[in-house]
Amino acid sequence: MLYVYGGILVDPARKDEVTAKAAEFAAACRAEDGCVEYNLSWNVEDESYLRLIEVWEPTESHRAHIQQPHVLEWTAFIQGAAAAPPAFTKYVVDVVED
Repeated sequence: MLYVYGGILVDPARKDEVTAKAAEFAAACRAEDGCVEYNLSWNVEDESYLRLIEVWEPTESHRAHIQQPHVLEWTAFIQGAAAAPPAFTKYVVDVVED
């Protein structure tokens, strides 16, 4: 499985706009083949920090995801609403069954 973890500091004046677009965007991502989880949420300690957690299986699904029109549109939008560059880390994780 591929996990993507990170986030972006958003201009506080655009938080409501980002929230509305983020809900639509996350729903579109969750509908993609291979998406196990896609969450965008506001950090409780810094209300301008939008946190991202994605899980993909198989990992190749993420490569297709980042080329989707809704992802390219979101990327352009969120860059315009950002107060700082995003920070994301990808992790490949083996699932262990008990």
